[in-house]
Amino acid sequence: MPAGRENSPPSLEEEPPRLDAPLAAPLAAPLAAPPPALEREAPGRRRRWWLAVPIALGVYLFLVLFTIVQPISALGLSINVPVPGVSTAQLFGLPDRPFTVMIVGLDVRPTQEGGPSRTDSILLLRVDPDANRAGVLSIPRDSMMLVPVGDGGHTVDRVNTAFVYNWSAEDDSAAPDALARTIEENLGIRIDYRIVFDQRDAADIIDAAGGVTVNVREAFGQDNYSDDDVNVVPQFFEQGRRHLDGYEAVAYGRIRQGSSDFDRIRRQQQVAEGLVEQLSSVTSVTKLPGVWSAYRDGVETDLGMRESAGLFAILKRIGTGRIVTRSLGDAAVSCSFCQASLLQLLPNEVARIITEAFDDEELGLSAAGLLVAAGVTP
Repeated sequence: MPAGRENSPPSLEEEPPRLDAPLAAPLAAPLAAPPPALEREAPGRRRRWWLAVPIALGVYLFLVLFTIVQPISALGLSINVPVPGVSTAQLFGLPDRPFTVMIVGLDVRPTQEGGPSRTDSILLLRVDPDANRAGVLSIPRDSMMLVPVGDGGHTVDRVNTAFVYNWSAEDDSAAPDALARTIEENLGIRIDYRIVFDQRDAADIIDAAGGVTVNVREAFGQDNYSDDDVNVVPQFFEQGRRHLDGYEAVAYGRIRQGSSDFDRIRRQQQVAEGLVEQLSSVTSVTKLPGVWSAYRDGVETDLGMRESAGLFAILKRIGTGRIVTRSLGDAAVSCSFCQASLLQLLPNEVARIITEAFDDEELGLSAAGLLVAAGVTP
């Protein structure tokens, strides 16, 4: 193009640009990268994923069953693996609240010709499954209470006479029901279940468990001890840790010579704790069928097999070291005006002891008030 014509208007002779022709060659647009192909899951990996589900479920169920009787300890805490919406107590048909088992030991003599047996020991076991707590309260058999009699009335007498006054040859539950009612009316403690046995039944259960170990605080014994008024088997217990068979363990809790009823109560609590500890050991698993057989054959109870197993599982989970033991013997004083040897319970001490045993201040205060209202306190 000649100089000077770069900026001159186009000549009329020049052909105008075609409207349908592109002004410039379009830039080539880069092709979009195709989406990455979805990675296919390998068949082996998919199978392993589905296999993890039953494995995890199996581990969970194992932990549930394991922690029913043995919590996992971590960071100073006891951890239980729950079943959603179901408590341990409910799994075994037990109340999902604090419940109380009345445990009664009878003194049965072979020379006795029918009729009621003497109530030798009375213990109340209160279990709180949610709080993972249990307490044992012993009631002295000579405690003065308002006792129901067969005609529907009441009389003031020893708590253990409720068993005698209401005994029936036709109804095995009449006497223990009356004893439970006596405790409820005088102390306000609801009895949910009962376990009744005699000294030979207790010895059989302890033998089946492999004996019990107790800590003898002070040496004692009795050279004319007999559990049947016929056969004399001297019993002596040296101070220190001792492993006892069934006969010895029962004698340890029954001997009165040289000791008070309060000492007997403490020894009976030791034997009960020793039995739970013995059954809680791993080595006792093989003994459980024999223990259950002795328990089933010798004990009168309204606890079924499922409930009995649940009670033991909960006590095992709690552990004997965390079971609180108390005795109303520490609240008892001799009755100054009674012709017979009866004990009266001091209301303030009753409130304190029950509160400590069952961690329930309201129940303790209620028990003290009921005793005062019954007219059986000093």
